[in-house]
Amino acid sequence: MSWCDAHRSSTSLRIRGRTSRPSSSRECRRSLDGVPSVGRPKWSGTEESSSETDDGAVWPQMGNAEIVGVANPEAGNGRARRYARRLDRVLRAGGLSSVIRFTSAPLDAIRLTREAIDSGAKTVLAIGGDGTVNEVINGFLQAGGSNVAQLALAPVGTGTDFARTLGQGGDAGEVLARLQRGRRRAIDLGFVDFTDLEGKRASRYFVNIAEFGSGGAVVDRVNRTTKILGGRMSFLLAILSTLPKYRNRIARWRIDGGPWIEAVVNNFVVANGRFFGGGLMPAPYAELDDGALDVVVIDDVDFKTVRHHLNDLRRGTHVGLKFVRYVRARVVETEGTDGALVDLDGELVGVDPTHFVCVPRAIDVLV
Repeated sequence: MSWCDAHRSSTSLRIRGRTSRPSSSRECRRSLDGVPSVGRPKWSGTEESSSETDDGAVWPQMGNAEIVGVANPEAGNGRARRYARRLDRVLRAGGLSSVIRFTSAPLDAIRLTREAIDSGAKTVLAIGGDGTVNEVINGFLQAGGSNVAQLALAPVGTGTDFARTLGQGGDAGEVLARLQRGRRRAIDLGFVDFTDLEGKRASRYFVNIAEFGSGGAVVDRVNRTTKILGGRMSFLLAILSTLPKYRNRIARWRIDGGPWIEAVVNNFVVANGRFFGGGLMPAPYAELDDGALDVVVIDDVDFKTVRHHLNDLRRGTHVGLKFVRYVRARVVETEGTDGALVDLDGELVGVDPTHFVCVPRAIDVLV
């Protein structure tokens, strides 16, 4: 049974009198990249020389490699391509059976991950930022999840906030040590329904943080501007330029089937991990394996208040402020979000989410 099928059989949520759930493995695949995958696909990811690396060594064939790195060459303002080459040399020198593939378009890491697992890879190494990790874990769930393979991280990018929750860095020697050690940790994922940027209903998993409101607008600004200054400064500049013009929105939500709450909110965060925005800590008590999501709602505050409390958000001390709500939930239902932008793991995906659900122990990650 694939993970999508298992999730389908165990999770059925009623929203406005209808049932919303992934209905099959094939539907899960179609909702993410529009291309159903049937059978064992041929490898079609890009790489820089299909048979030989720049130092003359032969690439392992994809079907023979136990570790497949999926790298976004644009991550970290283009640093990831050079980093992936260097990491490849370190992994091969360490005696690992590995090959690295580069993405060629948005959502390509979903396909590459699915094909890697279908072709026998035991570990998929996500080389990039949080957006790359998001695509890789969605590929995992399409291909059967931790029943067949495990996730490893090689963080490099504008935002590496998920790796920050795990306490993992991107030093090549550190990545090699994690792969050689092979110690697993089963972690939760989040699953969300929303309207995509083309106006169609869509569903997707997230590993770190989902949010709608001002956070989505900030992510949109970050992804449309240069990231040469790095994650922390890129997000700070986006906050300072976006929030003065941002209009807070009315939202209606309920937690685990409880009473509906309606309020004007600045931002609505549903967190599996603790960090976002290049080191800000909206969910300081979040645990990756507690079977729950941490919900952080910033009420109707203005830019001056946000700016005054940015250091609280960085330290995680904002949770005691009177305009912050903090609660844990397995299911969060939302409606009437007034066209608020939704981002998942630092990538803008659409608007108007309808529900979030925690999927316990969905994937294994090397630690």
